[in-house]
Amino acid sequence: MDFPGVALVTGGASGIGRATAKLFAARGCKKVIISDLNLEGMEQVKSAIEQEHKDVNVLVVLTNVRDEASVEDLISKAIEKFGRIDYCCNVAGITLSGSTVDTTTADFTLQYEILLRGVFFCERAELRAMLKQDRLASNDSKFPMRGHIVNVASLAGLKAYPDLPAYSAFKHGVIGLTKSDAMKYGTEGIRINAVCPGAVDTPLSNLTSEAIADLSINTGLGRIGYPEELAEALIWLCSGRSSFVAGITLSVNGGRSGW
Repeated sequence: MDFPGVALVTGGASGIGRATAKLFAARGCKKVIISDLNLEGMEQVKSAIEQEHKDVNVLVVLTNVRDEASVEDLISKAIEKFGRIDYCCNVAGITLSGSTVDTTTADFTLQYEILLRGVFFCERAELRAMLKQDRLASNDSKFPMRGHIVNVASLAGLKAYPDLPAYSAFKHGVIGLTKSDAMKYGTEGIRINAVCPGAVDTPLSNLTSEAIADLSINTGLGRIGYPEELAEALIWLCSGRSSFVAGITLSVNGGRSGW
């Protein structure tokens, strides 16, 4: 794969975000930006990348996606450091289970501010930056592009789960945002897509061995997924190899029953 531009990953301190940042470096991207609230985790990822890939320049930016100003600061620092952003993966998230009756207003608001409003803040800032920059050629495609955005939604954004009403609602919202903006900005040279993970073993999911066994039964592969497998999907959607792919919801779920 050919990644001549700059990669930006939110939620890059752990899980899918961490795996994605590391994979960008492994696939030849020389400029990687890691964004998260976990400074220690980001520094660990930065150190791991720099040890394995001496020629990769990593920028760490402490960011709260709930805060509009914090997101704007992230993009400003990215542009100041590297001059542009080309591959943006909006991964930062949170999962709180509970029925509608049992969900507090505070928990509902927290999920909204991270899962939907946070993605909106990031995508808006990324788009504004991309629209100002020239198209960049890649050896993987004959179509130079201004940028690529991949939002991490969820299988819960495609189907119903009885104990994830707020989470599901906001992930449905991420898919709506993705599809709408893909239609709007595709002709401007910006491709936007969403990845919908099924059950994945990450610190965010915090799955017990019993939960892993139960979830594995309902997949065609008989197991749950791992961050590195989701990172492959995000990386592909950012690459020129997916040059005719826009506005999709790529469900990466191991063959989940009914999908």
